[in-house]
Amino acid sequence: MKWIKKLQQFYNRQKTLEDRFLAVVLFVGLAIVLVSMIVTFVEKIGSVADFGTSIGGVMLLIDIYVAYVLKKMDAARVILCYAFNCLVIPIAFFSCGGIDSGMPLYMLAGIFTLVPILKGRQRIICMIVSFLVDVLCIMASYHLTPGAKVTMVPKWNILARLSLEARFIDMVSSLILISLYVIITTALIMGAYQKERASREALLVKLDDLSKRDELTGLYNRREMFHFLESLPIADEHYYLCMIDIDHFKNVNDTYGHVFGDVVLRKLAEIMTGEIHSDGGELVARYGGEEFLLVIQADQKEKAFERLDQVRKKFTSVKWETDPELVTSFSGGMVCFAESKSYAEAISRADKLLYKAKKGGRNKLEGSDD
Repeated sequence: MKWIKKLQQFYNRQKTLEDRFLAVVLFVGLAIVLVSMIVTFVEKIGSVADFGTSIGGVMLLIDIYVAYVLKKMDAARVILCYAFNCLVIPIAFFSCGGIDSGMPLYMLAGIFTLVPILKGRQRIICMIVSFLVDVLCIMASYHLTPGAKVTMVPKWNILARLSLEARFIDMVSSLILISLYVIITTALIMGAYQKERASREALLVKLDDLSKRDELTGLYNRREMFHFLESLPIADEHYYLCMIDIDHFKNVNDTYGHVFGDVVLRKLAEIMTGEIHSDGGELVARYGGEEFLLVIQADQKEKAFERLDQVRKKFTSVKWETDPELVTSFSGGMVCFAESKSYAEAISRADKLLYKAKKGGRNKLEGSDD
């Protein structure tokens, strides 16, 4: 139904958990008041009861106007809590039979509503005031009821007298309405809380991932790279560290601009990511500038070399739209972790081999210190 979809859209537009709960209370409360008006009319409790439930409906409409037309959400929360707990519920309490009716359940619902709507000192003050008003109403109802030890007989008795059948209907209907109110509001609150919690957890995961990633290439950054290297078993002969650097990258930037240079960096990152098995204990990271570091697993150094050379060949074969004649390449050095005492030493050796490849003509890989 269209109106249900509109209510869902309206509910989803509320940004905070408090705003969503306020919306639930206002509109679910309005529905309950309308049902209560029908029940009091059908039961023929009296004009005072009709007046009390009508006041509740008017107050809710005023609060909806304050919240969503005037956009004063904080004021709407305060009005809702004080108006209902200190005005509407007390009037309805006496007009619907007092302690011989289901109105104490509405008092409980009113107190329950304070917790998620108000905050801090406002919540405490309103709760104390509401509690005192409820106690005074119950005491007054007791003393206005025939049979009490001390019975007050005012000139105008505001306490409605319900028949046994009317009390039964009122208590059952009140129990059903308030139960539905508590169930619906609690379900919606939990749904909103779980959604907000999932959103925050997703944001934390995203922020955590961003803190580990290079913004331009999406590869792991230098800090996460060192963290990964620290966790590797240095003595394992199956791990190989590769340091690579794009050849003549400064000329690429000077000739085609830094925007194109960024495209080249991202393309190389894409190629390396496609060749590296990150789920299998391998790594590709941006070491800095146009330098990258890879950790490859292989049974033999020749196999690790072949995999890195495959990355080099794919990079040199890229056809660039900016200049189809442009050939990009990189030089690199590779060492086995087991041949070094620490990952810092392995990086240093790989860097020297990289320099050796650069000095030897570029677009090549070196894997021997000889």
